[in-house]
Amino acid sequence: MPTLWLDALTPKQARLMGVFASALESRGFKVIATTREYEYTVGTFRLLGVEPLVLGRHGGEGLGGKLAADLERMKLLADLVEKRRPDLLITYPNPSAARVAFGLGIPILMFNDTPHSIPACRLSCPLASTLVYSEFIPRELMERFVLEGWTRIRRYRGVEELAWVYRFRADTRVLGELGLEEKNYILVRPEERKAAYYGEGPHLVELAARLARKGCIVVVFPRYREQAEALRGLRNVVIPPKAVDGPSLEYYAAAVVTGGGTMAREAALLGTPGINLFPLKIHVDEALSKLGFPLYKARSLEEAEELAMRFLKSGAKVDTSSLLEGLEDPVKVMLEEVERLLA
Repeated sequence: MPTLWLDALTPKQARLMGVFASALESRGFKVIATTREYEYTVGTFRLLGVEPLVLGRHGGEGLGGKLAADLERMKLLADLVEKRRPDLLITYPNPSAARVAFGLGIPILMFNDTPHSIPACRLSCPLASTLVYSEFIPRELMERFVLEGWTRIRRYRGVEELAWVYRFRADTRVLGELGLEEKNYILVRPEERKAAYYGEGPHLVELAARLARKGCIVVVFPRYREQAEALRGLRNVVIPPKAVDGPSLEYYAAAVVTGGGTMAREAALLGTPGINLFPLKIHVDEALSKLGFPLYKARSLEEAEELAMRFLKSGAKVDTSSLLEGLEDPVKVMLEEVERLLA
């Protein structure tokens, strides 16, 4: 059977690739998973039963550091891939992995829901054999990154988080691990402040501290050491020491507030109110909100705080089962595209 190479740079990508790995292995494919050393990414793979090869590191906030880390990682990946000779790469917009695969003649199946991540998209999407993205994202935002006639486009009616939401089974054990009870806490995921696309925006560490001082129990998944240090020792703040079952934690939360998009989006798909403070427009979020999922856009820390407190006090869980029926499974899309590329 063919060998497939899956590469992930973030916890969200690790969860997506971990679900893909399980589906591929169940069909007899051999899988190589690679990642870099970056916050909860390695732990997320392991939670899903995948032991990744850890090659490289996050380059930090500066452009020079990002470039140096990419160059270092490219060499590590090239050495591995020349030895293992995979037949296909499945990834996100990822300059180092895409360049290595392209340079060694390996087809690239690329998923993407972040057209705002312009540097990564410009450096990797043109090299994709197939680009897969949600039909909720306008064509012009995504297809500006590819070369006509060189990259096949596959759009689908859904979002990537459905890959695990469709396979989700709530597990209360995560509550016991962190000393929590159902619906008595708010989950906060701070912003990706060092990303090239983020720019200026609200600091969710400040929001977490405000909620904690009001007596709310706040579970925080920091992205960087300084975010964790800013909250260290603050009463009512829980910082998981390792990767945990995030979807179950979201399912049992009163609300989820994020400076990115993924955790609020997957919470809303599971029926828990998701509040997003990301400073740019996210088309998939707007589409899910219009479909009836409890996903809210906050324009300030004060608005997010007000919404989170309201949901904590009154409860706002939604049964989303009928809404989920009308959306397409990314795993099915992935398997179809793998078969096509390997034919």
